[in-house]
Amino acid sequence: MEMILLALGVVVPLFIIMAVGYTARRVGIISDSGVGTVNKLLFWVFLPCIMFSSIYTTDISDIDVRVVLFAVVGTVAVSVASFVFVPFFEKKRERRGVLIQGIIRGNEVYFGFPVISALIGDKYLGIAAIIVAATSIMYNIFSVIALEYYKGKVTSKGRIALNVIKNPLLVSTLIAIAFLFLHVPVPDMIFSAISSMSKVATPLALFLLGASFSFKASRDCIGEVSALVVIKLAVLPAIAIGVSTLLGFRNFEIVLLFVTFGVPTAVASYSLARELESDYVLAGQIVVFTSVFAILSTFLWTLAIQMMGLI
Repeated sequence: MEMILLALGVVVPLFIIMAVGYTARRVGIISDSGVGTVNKLLFWVFLPCIMFSSIYTTDISDIDVRVVLFAVVGTVAVSVASFVFVPFFEKKRERRGVLIQGIIRGNEVYFGFPVISALIGDKYLGIAAIIVAATSIMYNIFSVIALEYYKGKVTSKGRIALNVIKNPLLVSTLIAIAFLFLHVPVPDMIFSAISSMSKVATPLALFLLGASFSFKASRDCIGEVSALVVIKLAVLPAIAIGVSTLLGFRNFEIVLLFVTFGVPTAVASYSLARELESDYVLAGQIVVFTSVFAILSTFLWTLAIQMMGLI
């Protein structure tokens, strides 16, 4: 019951913000063109700020190399597998990139961190942040490649490479990691501004997601969304927990890896899909439904981990 209440405590505020966005769109406070304009601002300004601030403030003394390496290799493996298998099952080209991104990207910070805090304590959030920093490079690269390649039209490899290189989420991640490991100081006044803007990113992304949500669209893509919910919340965490257990990981390591591979799809995936002219409606459905079912899956996986004596 405690884990159910924890998951509800994480998810319910997210859905309240989405509900406000949905209502605002339906009563005409914001139009579809307005959603697109604000999303561009989110994509180019606020999301890069949250990527930079969350990574730059990480304590690198907490690094557990084995866990970070497992998370990175696992992310690459999941990404490659998604590129291989998704085209076999999804016939609509414009949906393939969105599905690949939905499998790859996870909401570790806003869903996973509260779970980590409840299960093993706040002292492990530093390691979790390092894992996010390391894996974010991988999933940003693979997500942009997937969305660019599987647009409605075929894109040249050179164009894909250029768009990957100039993607603001990837650029901000790389800059933050460089500043972190090279100990490059950021003046307090500048970092304060970045930090303030970063706090806008998640609620604004949720608001826009709610504003663009359509119940009719849910019926049109129920098959794809259902399959992705199972993969994201059941298959991937099962593989991650199974392999990590065989490799000897236990206690806090298991929890960190469960959060890395078993949380719902990141809210930012909707903004990225919309900005890159992909099927952002499907991307929004994926975020919403993986978040809903993560309430149940988090409880069940936590119970299973405890029953197996892994934590």
